[in-house]
Amino acid sequence: MLPEFFSSMLELIVKTSTELPPDVRAAMKMATDIETPDTRAAQALSIININIDQASDGDGAICQDTGMPTFEIHVPRGADQVWMAEQIRLAVAEATKKGKLRPNSVDSITGKNSGNNLGPGTPVLHFNQWEHDDLEVRLLLKGAREGAAVPHARRCEP
Repeated sequence: MLPEFFSSMLELIVKTSTELPPDVRAAMKMATDIETPDTRAAQALSIININIDQASDGDGAICQDTGMPTFEIHVPRGADQVWMAEQIRLAVAEATKKGKLRPNSVDSITGKNSGNNLGPGTPVLHFNQWEHDDLEVRLLLKGAREGAAVPHARRCEP
């Protein structure tokens, strides 16, 4: 198996939940700079920027609703997708334990929260076989609430 797969998946989850690309950070700064001071919008942008800075400093996730972890995994022929799925699930549980993901997995029948983001259908894993020899994993953290539907995606090649 791939010895670094688990740590690569954990790193992917942490980076996706705590870092924004430079162009997004620049856009946030520009929006903050042009907003009229002492307005609710300026206050909201200020709070968002504080959250972004704290997340990048390692203090937690950017957003309190880290959403549904959705993985797009491109694998070569013969890859052990069952093993990879288990490693990804372990990485999701570890990231949740470290506070990088909010425990969002709630059983729709019982209402019980698993506490580790593992449950029926979570995380979402989409495996696609391709003709390349390498492996590509992309992660989308998709919020479910209106207003929290901004996806974060990152690509990782372990």
